[in-house]
Amino acid sequence: MSTDLTLPRPVSPPHVVRLELDTFSGVDRPALASWFGALFTDLLAPLCPASIEELVSVARGYRPSDTTPWGPPGYARLLLSSGEFTPSSWAAALADLPSFLRVQLVQLDSQGLPLVEDGWSAEILLKDDPAFPHQVVVTASRSLFRGWISLATQQNWLSALRSGAALVRACGGWMTLDRAGVRTAHEVAVGVGLDESLFMAAELARGPHWATLLGPRQVAALGGVQEVCASAPCFAVEHLGGGRILLQLTEHVDEVPDDAVQKLAEFLGPVLH
Repeated sequence: MSTDLTLPRPVSPPHVVRLELDTFSGVDRPALASWFGALFTDLLAPLCPASIEELVSVARGYRPSDTTPWGPPGYARLLLSSGEFTPSSWAAALADLPSFLRVQLVQLDSQGLPLVEDGWSAEILLKDDPAFPHQVVVTASRSLFRGWISLATQQNWLSALRSGAALVRACGGWMTLDRAGVRTAHEVAVGVGLDESLFMAAELARGPHWATLLGPRQVAALGGVQEVCASAPCFAVEHLGGGRILLQLTEHVDEVPDDAVQKLAEFLGPVLH
């Protein structure tokens, strides 16, 4: 029986934590592999309802059927874009680092199928396509965090955003708690297509977010590093070097008033679609 890696859409409840980095730069592949592996270890694995070893062990003894094609009823399943998830297959994928790599954690219902309504999923995706900006996307449904997203967890995600931005020389990026799909809430609101937004990612930010990473061209268009650091209406503004600035809108990702988003949107006006 072949493995179907296509999930029903949407794959998670409306509220998801989403982190994305976009870049047009060539990347040090071994360094990217190490960082990408850390994303799984530090961001995804702690959200698992069971240890990786337990998930792999259960999956190894599972035999699919017509009624339970995905996995043990009521359990969860880890998948790689290249096939079944095992520690050895994950290590091999990182060592080879293919141009497209995805690892998913999916909750299954009582029939062993992906649970869409009131379910959860987490995913890390690397897309290294020469025809498009390279993308790293990390998503996790909010229900995985058991309610309040702790400051420690929030900082882990921000740290990954910072280190990844430097590693891939990102032209932009963001982290948010939203109803985000492949397009940002801003792109949906103004009717901008995904291809257009990706090709313009170096010049135009993809929206005001709780954490907004501005690339060098965007910072220059807003008046330069000193101007952005002095004027951005945010809880924290951090110059990451290389002309990149990370804007943190409020102290906590769970508390983002609409008026704060509006003020940031007005500030980012020159670099928004």
